[in-house]
Amino acid sequence: MTDTILEPARRVPVVHETDVLVVGSGPGGLAAALAAARCGVEVTLLERFEIEGRRQAMHAIDALRAYTPGCNGARLRNFGMSIGIRDTRKIDAIYNMTESDVRHEGRFEDSIGIYPEFIYGYGVLILPTTGRYMQIPYRSMLPKRIDNLLVAGRATGGDRIAHAATRNMACCAVSGQGAGVAAALSVRHGTGLGSVNVAQLTDTLDRQGVRLH
Repeated sequence: MTDTILEPARRVPVVHETDVLVVGSGPGGLAAALAAARCGVEVTLLERFEIEGRRQAMHAIDALRAYTPGCNGARLRNFGMSIGIRDTRKIDAIYNMTESDVRHEGRFEDSIGIYPEFIYGYGVLILPTTGRYMQIPYRSMLPKRIDNLLVAGRATGGDRIAHAATRNMACCAVSGQGAGVAAALSVRHGTGLGSVNVAQLTDTLDRQGVRLH
């Protein structure tokens, strides 16, 4: 098994140009897109499977009306906010959060927000009733060996128990907002994502109403 794959050069048409591209419209993606847009840059939100899921849901409603007795007047009241995949691949980040971070109120100089001590998964259940909380570090969204890419939401860097906390929707929104602001600052100042000024990042998040400490 080789470590690399050589692909032939090819011409790829440019169909759209944007300052910040957000792939996926889950809680992290939506927060990233909104936060970047509030900073004044052009944002494009790219989504495919949630649109397809909603299309199929409408087909299911049509089938109920047509073939199920008593459902001829059925109406769909609402959709789920996003496709619910609880756990999947994660990045190897500049900083990978640990079980100790989420269980013992981890603190970080590059905090982009906080999240309560709510851990659910892998045989651990801690409900957010203690008043304890952790900080989410910016570095947990920066993949190793890949420049100018931020990963927000449930795929941020960390071990299994850390992800039993950070994969929750509210925490995904925290990392998404931090990622959106960081991307906007990167565009505005012409710096790589790994070189974003953390003081400017936290100052902008603070002005947006984010609790950092």
